[in-house]
Order: sequence, then C-alpha cells, then structure tokens
Amino acid sequence: MEKETHQNIESIIEAGKMNELRKLLIGLSHEELERLQKLLNDPHEFSNEISSLLPYAIRKMVERGEISVDSLLPFVEESMHKSIQKNPQKLADILFPVMGPAIRKAVSEDLKRMIASINASLESGFSFRSLKWRLQAFTSRRSYAEIVMANSYLYHISNVFLIHKDSGILLHEASAPESKALEADLIASMLTAIRDFVQDSFSNAEKGTLDEIQFGSLKILIEQGPYAVLAVVAEGQPPADYRVTLMETIEAIHFNLGLELEKFDGDTEYFKLADKFLQQCLIKQKKEKKQKAPYQLIFLLLLLIAGVGYFVLINYENKANFKRFITELEATPGYHISSSRMSFNKIYLKGLVDPLAEPVEEIMKRFQKIEPGTLQASFEGYLSTEPEILQRRAGLLLSPPEGVEMKIENNRLIISGTAAADWEQNLELKIAAIAGITGFDISGLNKKITDLQWIIPSIERHRFLFDINVVKLDSLQQIQFDSLVQAAVFLDAYNQLYSRNMAIYVRSYTNRNGNVAANERVATARAEGFITLLENAGVKKALLKSQVLFAEDLRETVSLRTVHFSVFDNKPISR
Repeated sequence: MEKETHQNIESIIEAGKMNELRKLLIGLSHEELERLQKLLNDPHEFSNEISSLLPYAIRKMVERGEISVDSLLPFVEESMHKSIQKNPQKLADILFPVMGPAIRKAVSEDLKRMIASINASLESGFSFRSLKWRLQAFTSRRSYAEIVMANSYLYHISNVFLIHKDSGILLHEASAPESKALEADLIASMLTAIRDFVQDSFSNAEKGTLDEIQFGSLKILIEQGPYAVLAVVAEGQPPADYRVTLMETIEAIHFNLGLELEKFDGDTEYFKLADKFLQQCLIKQKKEKKQKAPYQLIFLLLLLIAGVGYFVLINYENKANFKRFITELEATPGYHISSSRMSFNKIYLKGLVDPLAEPVEEIMKRFQKIEPGTLQASFEGYLSTEPEILQRRAGLLLSPPEGVEMKIENNRLIISGTAAADWEQNLELKIAAIAGITGFDISGLNKKITDLQWIIPSIERHRFLFDINVVKLDSLQQIQFDSLVQAAVFLDAYNQLYSRNMAIYVRSYTNRNGNVAANERVATARAEGFITLLENAGVKKALLKSQVLFAEDLRETVSLRTVHFSVFDNKPISR
C-alpha cells in the first residue's frame, strides 16, 4: 500500500515537472494545448471562436487600406438579398420597432395637409352649430376642424390585453378603475380562435390581419406585432389618432421586451413590466353636459366693466377739472404756481401767493367737483407787482375817500379827484411806502377848473385827411391827434362844470362813386378807429358817437376821405 502511494506521488511530481517544462518551452498548459488542438481540428468551433473578432479585424483592414468599403458592399448586399428571399418575415420583425415611427411620421404630415383641406371645406359651412363651434375654436385657439372632430367623439377604453401571438396566452392586462372585470383568458382564447378561423376559412387570410371586432356599440380593436397582439375593449368611437397610440404601444413593448416575447416559455410574470405601456391606452372622453349660460357671471362681468368705465370716466373728468382749476389759479392775480399734480383724487400744489390775492378757497368754490379736502397746498408769501394787486394794496394803505379815483399805469399810481386837506397831508410819503409802486402822479387831485369854454372850438377845429383805402394815422396825424386828445379829455369836466351833456360826433366823409358798400366800410373803419383811440386816451365811451356821411347828401362842400369832429348836446341834464 505504501509502495503504491509512493508511486502515485512520484507520477504526480513527474506530471507537474512535465507541465512546468512544457510551460517553459511553449508557454501553454496542457488544457490550453488541448483547446488549441480542438480549434484546429474543428472548423465550426474555430469559426465561433473568431466570430467576435471578425468585425474588429475587418475594421483594421479597412483602416490599413487592405480592403475597401466598396469591395465589401456587394458581399453584404448579396447576403441581405438571400436572407430576405429565404425569410422576409424575419427582417420585418427586426425592423418593426424602427419602421413604425418613421412611417407614422410621413403619414402624419399627409394627415396635417388633409386636415387643413378639411378645415377649409368645413369653414364654408354655415349653421347655428357651426357658429357655436367657430366661437369655441376662437376662444380655445384651436382649428375649426379639430373642434368639429372633438364634438363628434364619445368613447371609453375599459380594458387592454397583451396576448402572445403564436400561443394565444394572455401575457398581461390593464383595466380602467371604473370598468367591470372581464374574463381576460376567455377573451384572449376567443380572439385567437377567431383569427385561426379566418385564416383557415379564407384562402387570402394570410395577406391581412384581424383589426377590429364590433358588437353594437362595443368594439375590440386589435393591433398586431411580430410576437404579440394588443387588444382593447372600446365603447363608442375612439378618436382617429388612437390607432397611432396602439401602434406606438405595441412597438414600445417589442422594443423593451422583444427577447422575452421571442423566447416565451409560458411564464407571464416578466410581462408585468408592460403595464406602464398598457396604461397609456386607457383613455376616455365623455360629452360635456349642457350647462346653462352663466348669467350671474355675465352680470358680474358687465357690472365690473361698468364700474371700471365709471372709474375711468370720473378720473378723466377729475383730471380735466383739475387742469381748468390750475389754469384759472395761475391766471388769478397774486398767484405763482411752481408745481402741481393730482394723485388718488388729491391735488398737490406748491408756489407763491400774495396776501392780497383772492383766497384759493373762493376760487375752488367755482369748481363744484373739487372738494376743499382734496387740496393739499404749500404756498409761500411774496409781494406781487400785478396791477390788480397794486391797486388793492394802494387802496388798503391809503383808504381813499369818496370822490378820489386811483389807477395803476406801468406800476405808477395816478390819483385824481377831490379830497379833504387832512387826507392829502403826507400823501407822497404814504405812496412811497406802498411796495411795488415805482412812481405816482397826483396832479389831478383837487385841480381847480374855472373856464372850459375853449374845449369845444379846440375839438371841432381838427380835420384829418386820408389817402384811398387808408385807415391808420401817419406820424403827422398822430401829432395832430395828441392835440385833439388834450381838449377831448376835458369834455366830461366841461359837462360837470356847466351842467351840460355834450358829446362828440366823429364824422367820416365819403361819396357814392364806384363801389358804394366798400366806400362806406372804409369810412366806418376810420370813424370807429378814432373812437377807439379817444377811448384809450381817457375819453368816456358814452361821449363818443360815429357817423358816415356822403358828400352827395350835403349842402356844403367837404373834402372826401376826411374825418371831422362836431360837439353836440346829447341830452340835457335833469336837475
């Protein structure tokens, strides 16, 4: 026994030495040499061994230039041609997940053009329903054709079944939550039986597929794949693009579970992964119930629009009234507005105001829509030099008695009339204290007039001669007019001194030669022009009257285009 054991140990040692020697000589073990011998003796095994290396070898040969792509193309094309002739269904099954989306994309472009054509045809229709759908299309920003189709559908997909194509075994099912439970295995068997019956009964059945089964309003839509069939139970009419959803679903299932479908051995547990694809097929659409018009909402909307409109109108009126108020305030003597604005029905003002100016509250009373509380004014005091304010300031400081007249001309105070000696005392010092007064004239105060008989002859002696169609005074006539004014301004004093009511006729002479109406217009303009000039010079308007006289109507001879002055007794003064 020990001897035998010793021999075995020696043989093992010898074998180990031989393996070690072999490794040292050729670098391979005994098992590796046997595998290499098998590859050399068995071409099939050798081809399997190098099949994984062949693509890399071909790529290296192409990169080194030993072969070209053009030389490989005939071989590849011939191989594909023979494969397709031998088993065309195999290539169709391979291309099924890829070709479906490409074909649908091309078809969808044609469908878009078809829908555009249908839309153009439908838009030519006219009815109450079409008007309603057009309004719906406008508010939803969808095409009219889409609205027409959407209002025609009423459908509900309750159940979806994934069935193995060859065996007819139910792989997986999905149901809507509110749907009744169905005998899924029974339905799968029924569909398989119907398919086999059609293929056995009709000679051309192999050329087509079973796509739909209908029982009244209930339909079973079927979508075929290389290894599986998708069947859905539909109530009503699904939309036209639902078939696309079924195609995409069966393609997605084959793409993700293609190997399991091809090698199916009866175990359906793995196909629970297809549930997420089946769920997207469970769609439904119920026709909306007719609802009453939202009259309350419409009323509230109209009320809101009316309120906004009223607010806009009131805001516009307030702004217009505000602008008018600011305009009048700036035109009022004693005010200077530096800034103004209106915000939230409040008026904000900044500026200067003279203490003798009209109070802003009195001005606001002339604008009924501006309440006193709406004004937020920030005024600083200043002394205005406007004539109205200077007149008030002089009246306030001098307190003139009755019979004294004061007026402002170019910031100069002119006082005339009669007054007691005590009021006249220190008058010049008082005037000098009035802010804004740059000078004064009191020569007309308590002036003694004893003889005014020279006034009338002095007025009537003035004659003014004009050229044809000339109305204005020239420089020489202006000097002559100043002489006329020196007499005419005392006519009122003349009437008071002699208790008369004398007035001045401004007579303009013309004739009837040529255009009579034009001659009369020019003569009237001359007379009215003199009345305006005399009134501006201080002659009361009540003491002036104009006349146009034609030379043909007079007994005495007068020069044409002349203006004469005649003093007459207008009306005796009643005592």
